[in-house]
Amino acid sequence: MSHQSADDVLDVLIVGAGMAGLTAATQLYSKGFSVRVLERESVIGGRIRTDVVDGFRIDHGFQVYLTAYPNAQNVLDLDQLDLQTFSPGAVIWTGKKFTSVIDPLRRPSKIVNTIFSAVGSFRDKIKVLRLRRSALALSLNNLFIRSETTTDEKLQSLNFTPKFINSFFRPFFGGIFLESELRTSSRFFDFVFRMFTQGDGAVPSNGMAAIPEQLAAQLPEGVIFTNTEVKEIQPGELVNVHLSDGQLIICRSVIIAAPQQIAEDLTGHNILNNELGDYEVTSISYAAATSPVSDNILILNGSGNGIINHIVCMSDVASNYSSDNRSLVSVTILDNPLLSDEELSAQCLSELTTWYGSKVIDWKLIRVDRIKHALPKNPVMTINPEVPQPIQGVFLSGDYLATPSIEGAVTSGLATSTRVAKFLTNESTVEIPIENTSFESRFIVKSDLEAVALFHASESALENLQPPLSGFKIITSEPLSDGSIVEFEVGIAPFKIKWKAIHRDVDFSEGFTDVMSEGPMKYWVHRHEFRALSSNETEVHDQIWYAHHQGFRGIVSRLMFNRLTLKFLFSYRGTATRKTILKQKNT
Repeated sequence: MSHQSADDVLDVLIVGAGMAGLTAATQLYSKGFSVRVLERESVIGGRIRTDVVDGFRIDHGFQVYLTAYPNAQNVLDLDQLDLQTFSPGAVIWTGKKFTSVIDPLRRPSKIVNTIFSAVGSFRDKIKVLRLRRSALALSLNNLFIRSETTTDEKLQSLNFTPKFINSFFRPFFGGIFLESELRTSSRFFDFVFRMFTQGDGAVPSNGMAAIPEQLAAQLPEGVIFTNTEVKEIQPGELVNVHLSDGQLIICRSVIIAAPQQIAEDLTGHNILNNELGDYEVTSISYAAATSPVSDNILILNGSGNGIINHIVCMSDVASNYSSDNRSLVSVTILDNPLLSDEELSAQCLSELTTWYGSKVIDWKLIRVDRIKHALPKNPVMTINPEVPQPIQGVFLSGDYLATPSIEGAVTSGLATSTRVAKFLTNESTVEIPIENTSFESRFIVKSDLEAVALFHASESALENLQPPLSGFKIITSEPLSDGSIVEFEVGIAPFKIKWKAIHRDVDFSEGFTDVMSEGPMKYWVHRHEFRALSSNETEVHDQIWYAHHQGFRGIVSRLMFNRLTLKFLFSYRGTATRKTILKQKNT
């Protein structure tokens, strides 16, 4: 990397070339900002990488891209990736035989096999269909404001049999969450279950590394530097970034798109009040003369015995994973057993011999990958991540701020790039004034917090809250999230006005703010907050800061929006909220 001249001030320096960092880089570069990406490892991609070993493409641990990821599919060219899909379901080793559970709605020919599968009861299979319907019934935003528990507790509350939980859910989702106790948030379970319902699990034909490589290809040469480590960040009007090789980079902003621990070390701040740590996973790759599976499907260990969680023949899923007629078998073990590579491989082959017989003995060990930082243990679990700015000009990004997934990293990268672009262009949102509120309202709803939050997040909420004969008409309404927009008309001629608002500070279980960006007022900031008073009682607290224009321009707004009219409006809103939620409960 060439030395930076004193006059050559960079717009954005990004620390980390994983999915979050590369997403932020491509977005900011496309908006005309000067960008540089530093990666301390020898390759880009963060946790996503693929190596070619002995003629095989070996991913860094078993990884899957879900084609229904909403944000990722908007920043990636999925056709160019040439995605090769997995069969929607799994084959399960019970300890005595193989049986299968396949999505009957996507593979109708497999419905009989699934119904009579030795894993779980007929009622379990019906409950899976109900779970599918439940996961699709709400918007993604609303999925993340459902009551939160662990995945295991959720499955038990739905009365799945222990056998079905242990034989199917535990190894299948344990392989995704990288923990077998299913302590992971039920909200993330709902999200992943929905993604599998709406799309496929897949890998690019040339390996998972093709995903970050596609993003990197959108940047010009000389933007990404590998084997480059940041030693210190000094904030100020301009940010000074010191590298481990002694170089200095001066920039207007920095994005730390690295693991939480690195972000905290570089900023000197505690980012989240959580327990730091990552899940570990071990992946063993074997070369086999023939595939033990002969199908593009996951094989789960549902027996409850042994160290293997699941296996898959990657060359059955994507033929390019093998350069010849040999098969590439990938074995996944949760955690990092205290055994040597040779001992670990011997134990795996011993277990697999009971599955497939003596032919397993001839498999050739290619590589053992022990991945110590596979997934963050305690991410925020949101699809609308905040963008922390622990010190002036320094912003954070990463899946630990969203969900532990490719989608989470991309979503965080998008949010950070938007925030940094506004910072660089001095495009500040209207801030809530420090002085007292212009208007305030509180009312209580006889319902739990989740129902109240779901109501306010619904697309019909704003319309339901308008009094009759108000002349209210929605023009544009985006699903509630940070940065989403709502446009509407209100009033009766000649006092009909147009209003456009942007949502900020969205936390579905706590509230959100809408800021008028176009309309009749000088400014209008409306904060909605929800607070659980008990398991069946929730307070809704509205605070509004507003000001009218001077002169003739402010006459209409003063007639329509004053303390008297607002008092009537919010009294009506309280009644409408209670009635609508009660009606929803009854139906």
